[in-house]
Amino acid sequence: MKKTRLISSLCVAALGLSVLAGCNSSSSNTGNKSEKTSSIATQSDTKGESSGAVMTVGEYEIGKDELMLYSILEILSGTVQYEEIQKDEDKYKQVVIDNIVETKMAGDAAKDTGMEFTEDDENTRDSLIKNFTTYVPKSVREKYGISDELIDSVFNDTSIMNKIETNTRNELGKKLTADLKEQYKDYNFQKIYYITFPKVKADDDGNPMTDDNGNYVKLDDKELADMKSKAEAAVKEINAGADAEETAKKYGVDAYSEEKQSYVGGYADDMNEVMDKLAAGQCTEVYEAETAYYAIAVLSDHDSDLLDSFAYQSAEAQVDTELEKTKQQWIDSCDDKGGIVYKDDTWKNFSFLDMATDLNDQGLMK
Repeated sequence: MKKTRLISSLCVAALGLSVLAGCNSSSSNTGNKSEKTSSIATQSDTKGESSGAVMTVGEYEIGKDELMLYSILEILSGTVQYEEIQKDEDKYKQVVIDNIVETKMAGDAAKDTGMEFTEDDENTRDSLIKNFTTYVPKSVREKYGISDELIDSVFNDTSIMNKIETNTRNELGKKLTADLKEQYKDYNFQKIYYITFPKVKADDDGNPMTDDNGNYVKLDDKELADMKSKAEAAVKEINAGADAEETAKKYGVDAYSEEKQSYVGGYADDMNEVMDKLAAGQCTEVYEAETAYYAIAVLSDHDSDLLDSFAYQSAEAQVDTELEKTKQQWIDSCDDKGGIVYKDDTWKNFSFLDMATDLNDQGLMK
């Protein structure tokens, strides 16, 4: 089963709803709210006053009323404009089916892991339901056959999905962070300071100035010689124990200089060996670039805090990709449970555009 869209948009700005990380799940409707936590026993597979099953998703029967509710939620999600639905109605009908599949299969995954719900999770779900029923008039809900029991059921299911996705994201983040810390534990992480002496004139913001032809406005020969001499003097002072940032201020180049973080192995090839030999308080020789003379002072070396930060940030950048893989596995599991089967032409004949037009005319689309 190919994924078109995985992230459900049930908690939407247009409805005044918000997803709170780790607090968007609920136990089943029969759960005891006086308990601190409750295990998820099963996902909702009854729809209150259902209009009858018109399709199955894996082992779940889906009634027309549930299709209507998911359609309304998609239309009011705030992620789609009315004009977009006019251009490609079938695209958004498929999104609705994708949302149902993801929700149901995520619920199965949550059940398999024995995921627990807190009282806060239940309160959050109830708040989302209240926001939805306040925003969408009862007349609209009744028009599309949507009962209060169905709303409870669907928001319960989507709360399950939201929580297991949040839990999975957190678990992936912890694992990836630990793996990266182990992988880079022997690397020399350094906090460094680029002290920069410009060879060109700069504007008030410290940016190199150019002439009408786009060429840098360079200092004259005497000014260049003086700038290089200052750079060499600054390096000597830093290597003799002077503070790099204070030295940059002393020579009036602090506006062009900046602190950075790196590690040996992350520099250009010819600099890795140079930087690995330097300890905190030491500085490289003066190097020359097109627009400046510069040197690199080491403020800290073998910095464990930088390792932690690097591992966390790198893991964070990978989490979304890994989460998508996990979610796709959940979705693909639908095929093993019977896939998607349409029992009649109800969904085929349903006009998503007509519903969007109706909701838009009532001022519900934002």
